[in-house]
Amino acid sequence: MNKYFMKYQITHSLQQSHDTKISRNADLPLHDMGQDFFAMETIQDGNDYHFNGTHRHDFYELLWFTDATPRQAHFIDFIKYPIHPNQLFLLLPDQVHSIEKKDKTGFLFAISKDFFERLIGKDIFTLFYYTVNFSVLIPDSQLHIFQTLLKLIKVESDGAKRPAILESYLRSWFLHCIELQKAGRFEEKRDIRMQFLIESIDRHFKEERNAGFYAHELSLSAKRLNELSKDYFGKTINQIINDRLILAAKREISSCEKSIKEISYELGFSEPSYFTRFFGKQTGYTPEKFRERMSNIFQ
Repeated sequence: MNKYFMKYQITHSLQQSHDTKISRNADLPLHDMGQDFFAMETIQDGNDYHFNGTHRHDFYELLWFTDATPRQAHFIDFIKYPIHPNQLFLLLPDQVHSIEKKDKTGFLFAISKDFFERLIGKDIFTLFYYTVNFSVLIPDSQLHIFQTLLKLIKVESDGAKRPAILESYLRSWFLHCIELQKAGRFEEKRDIRMQFLIESIDRHFKEERNAGFYAHELSLSAKRLNELSKDYFGKTINQIINDRLILAAKREISSCEKSIKEISYELGFSEPSYFTRFFGKQTGYTPEKFRERMSNIFQ
């Protein structure tokens, strides 16, 4: 197991927040990857720190339960989710998680935020905004695909651990997950307006950043659309647009093919300085520092 993934850090927040989720989560243990970008382990042999007790992560965590005894479950953001054999769950950074590894077998992937958002790119927007908690059941007919990819990921992770190779394998893994999610969508009741909203933001986020534009497309008031968005996604329209902008910005910056100035104009900012302030506020990094950080991973 990578030494950075073994790191365990307790963080506390002294600030009060009106956001219920943040206020409930602030004093929970935080699992920290440090400077690492990927780690994996089996659920049954994993370190107890990563399973016992209620905790949070500062990274994306994928759990593949290959088997579980009847009536097994875990808790994500204080909601109970039953566990079935060959079920995948993907947890977002800062989500609250509680699980016991007893009577469960499978695999855990820990993926840093920057690396995950680079390898999935715009597809992550679809991945998470169609459903708050991402989970899919792998049908028997596709088990061999995930088993093959798992072997490739493990060999690379245990060996040279080349970021570009792992990126290729993991991207394939998650694209297969997205296809399974799409195939199962018809079985769930979804608000078609919210699906249309996400598709519209994905098309227009560079030039349209006002909730009124999207409200007009859905024949709703901006106030009502924000209410629906907060109920369905837990975020306002502006927050979702900002998420989409940051994902696009990270993808372009990490590719190192364009200047920061070019990227800022392509994303609809009138001045590069506005883009730099926006990026810093959303990520805690300047665009240049983020590019350097990603270059160090992929060098």
